[in-house]
Amino acid sequence: MTRQQAVNLALKELSRAEKKHPKWPTDPVHASAILNEEAGELTQACLQFYYEGKSGARMEEEAAQVAAMAIRFLMGIDGGEDAASDHPR
Repeated sequence: MTRQQAVNLALKELSRAEKKHPKWPTDPVHASAILNEEAGELTQACLQFYYEGKSGARMEEEAAQVAAMAIRFLMGIDGGEDAASDHPR
């Protein structure tokens, strides 16, 4: 897969995710939890590919979801500062 193909796949997944789940957490803790959930699913897909001989297509799908959630996280960082002011440090 080329760089452009990977970026296109991530952006396609980003559009799909934004339509399916239009609300995104405003605080970085919950936003990162979503990102980490997707990363865990990618790890699971990799383990199944490596040890169980499952298709690599799921790794590609999960990697695109991780990329999309990372983009959503980056886009939402500015909103996290307001949410953080509500919580003591």
